Amino acid sequence: ISLLAVDTEFMRVKTYFPKLCLIQLATETELVCVDPLAIDDLSSLSNLLTAPNILKILHAASQDIEAIVHELDILPAPIFDTQIAINVMGEHDNLMSYQEMIDRYQGIHLEKDQARTQWDHRPLSPRQIEYAYDDVRYLINCYEILEYQIADKGLESNLKNAHKIFEDRAHYEPDCENAWKKVKGYKRLRRIEKQLLMKLAKAREIMAVRRNLPKRWIIKDQELTELSKRFSSQNDNLDTDEILNKFNPDIKKTLEEAITNFWDLGSDSSTSL
Repeated sequence: ISLLAVDTEFMRVKTYFPKLCLIQLATETELVCVDPLAIDDLSSLSNLLTAPNILKILHAASQDIEAIVHELDILPAPIFDTQIAINVMGEHDNLMSYQEMIDRYQGIHLEKDQARTQWDHRPLSPRQIEYAYDDVRYLINCYEILEYQIADKGLESNLKNAHKIFEDRAHYEPDCENAWKKVKGYKRLRRIEKQLLMKLAKAREIMAVRRNLPKRWIIKDQELTELSKRFSSQNDNLDTDEILNKFNPDIKKTLEEAITNFWDLGSDSSTSL
């Protein structure tokens, strides 16, 4: 085979990393669902997803690839993302959903009735499996249309540049240094408060990664920004602070160390914020 449509179903409610629950594959003649919760050895699948002579076709690939990276410890390649291809052609004002693409390029209306499925529950119903198949059933047909249109418009180099993001595994790894930029409300902080937030958000990210827990389960964004306001300048309130004292000793100690280290080092006027 030279073309392989790929999609995944995953859960990310109680974990930091996505929990891969199902992998759907389609060739021009076959549809397959792979259950990573039931199969211990997925090396054959890994070989397939990294085979250089097989183009992997996905729609809005980033989250699917992230789930695969952390479950299989591989970076799938080469990749063709149909959503990116549509965007490169300027065919849609916003990023086109999979359902919109199938409706537009295949004239088929897909139901969303299983979108809220708990994909880690077993057994899956026949309707859930059919829904999962639909996520890859039409991808190769759409790819062939889009590939022709891209070539017809002379946009091959634009598409290649847009796909370079999929060549960098670091894109799918935790970025602890820049975690502060994803904290809600950080833009309203003063400069020195943002500098402390950088330390606190990094500490939270590391704790969440090590425990494989959602960041908000470690400490909420609102609490991070409030601590950044309260302790951007040195004071004697660490031991009595009601936010810090609500956490277990390990989390409290880590947050306090981030704050005291910030005090010891002082603010950095050269930091880009």
